[in-house]
Amino acid sequence: MRITVRVPATSANLGPGFDCFGLALDLCNEVTIDTEGEPGVTWEGEGVDELPTDGTDMVSRAIAYTVERVRVEWKLPDASIPPFAMHGVNRIPIARGLGSSAAAAVAGVQIARVLLGPDVPGREPDAGIIYASGLEGHTDNVAAATLGGFTITAGGSAHRFDPHPDVRVAVVVPRHLRLPTEDARAAVPDPIQRWRAVANIGHASLMSIAITSRPDLIDAAIQDVLHEQARYALLPDMLRVARVLNDAAVTACISGAGPSLLAFEVDDRDVPADLGAGWEVWRPGVRATGVEVVVEG
Repeated sequence: MRITVRVPATSANLGPGFDCFGLALDLCNEVTIDTEGEPGVTWEGEGVDELPTDGTDMVSRAIAYTVERVRVEWKLPDASIPPFAMHGVNRIPIARGLGSSAAAAVAGVQIARVLLGPDVPGREPDAGIIYASGLEGHTDNVAAATLGGFTITAGGSAHRFDPHPDVRVAVVVPRHLRLPTEDARAAVPDPIQRWRAVANIGHASLMSIAITSRPDLIDAAIQDVLHEQARYALLPDMLRVARVLNDAAVTACISGAGPSLLAFEVDDRDVPADLGAGWEVWRPGVRATGVEVVVEG
């Protein structure tokens, strides 16, 4: 059996939607499993020199995690999968705020569910999101990677919406900077002042309308007072580029935990071509569909 899984990059938060909003981008990692190949793990593309090949990578861990959860939750002591060769083609930069770990977790969950067979319970999309989030820890990215489009997670469930066709995004990616999610999360103040919570509730509500039906409201909606200021303080060059975008009247926010930025090119306002050394501008577009699974044999 040969299984190919394609999972999109994602941008989380979208400004005020902290830990709740996700947007799928048309930039996909691809993982292929061959149960007739020589067991082992190989990579190409982003992170090829640093990803483990001993089965401790996120895809392999997600496969094992899913099998174990199915075995325990559904009381299937004989649940098992065959050995396989795995090859990954990575296009999503690692530790740049574009959901690379969520993409890997989603890929592993989907692979495990196919290998376990069609008669095993827990194959609905919500179960896949729960499994991947349980391992990776970020439901906002996992939901968008699984479902595509614009997603909102609330109360443990995920909901997908169609972005407005006029929503154009550019991803501003630093090749010279990384920001581990753990460091970015630790910088966010806790507890949160009430006025900040109220402000973000209002802006997040408006942002959900802006993304789905009123792109002209993105400028007004994108304001955040919960997490971005603290994260900009960690990386002065990220703040510098954000100010360059602001000076060019381009609305932008930190993509996930950063250090990439997500820019909305509203009303033909484009990201400047020159943002300084190490910064690249990608325009992958918004992806309507989430994870794709192709099974052969």
